[in-house]
Amino acid sequence: MHLEMFDDCQMDSRRALWLSRARTLVLSDFFFGLGAGRRRTLEGLPLAAHLDPWERLVSLLSDYQPEQIVVLGNIKPNQGNLVGEEASELNAYISKLTGKSRPVIQVVGQSDRSEGPAVTNPLFKVVEHLQIESYHFMHRRRIFVYPRLDNREIWINGGVHPVFALPVRSPSGGEDWMRVSGFLYTGYAVVMPPFMPYAQGHEVFLPDRLPKQAKGYKLLADRVSPIDLSQLPLPPEHLRHIARFTKKDRGGDSRTPIEPSL
Repeated sequence: MHLEMFDDCQMDSRRALWLSRARTLVLSDFFFGLGAGRRRTLEGLPLAAHLDPWERLVSLLSDYQPEQIVVLGNIKPNQGNLVGEEASELNAYISKLTGKSRPVIQVVGQSDRSEGPAVTNPLFKVVEHLQIESYHFMHRRRIFVYPRLDNREIWINGGVHPVFALPVRSPSGGEDWMRVSGFLYTGYAVVMPPFMPYAQGHEVFLPDRLPKQAKGYKLLADRVSPIDLSQLPLPPEHLRHIARFTKKDRGGDSRTPIEPSL
């Protein structure tokens, strides 16, 4: 269920990082606003336990008992300007994270869309930059350009959603491919998968474009396991990009998720 990346940093298959020394749970792109977890797949079937957001959140809090939580990215889209029921829903989500006394720090890329009257919990704080011990947190789309840090310090970025294209065998025994979400370590930054599997903005990483020191980790069911990037072949062209549906494709719903298999 979890795999050690550093002495004090574990990757969890429930799409989270656990910083043991700081007793901090890290989540990226919580995005409960995109359907308050869209409780169905596109086939109309319930989400498996390892995909259901509430199941994962409750189990993470129970297993690790974190002293604080770091959330990278918005909890609900444009959360600073929400009113009425959406504002109440946002504060309910935050209350579930904070409990009675647990601080929650949100690191955002667009602070003007995050701060506002909707957020009233005194345990909740919105920042653009955060450092906890040797870890610096950000939520940015670019992954290979970072401010220089001390050699022992690491960036944790939630703004990119890593996907790897892996060769597999088809049911008939032929060659096939599968795209899976995962974690990426570039040598100076840990890039996290989104907490919500259906969040948009996934990026397929090609092994020949990654730094030599990069390490990849795939998420399959309830497991996280390493990928040998040096042995990973280049995928076919049509698997190197993840297209977003147009509004017409979505039938007018601008928030329909894509790539449910991720």
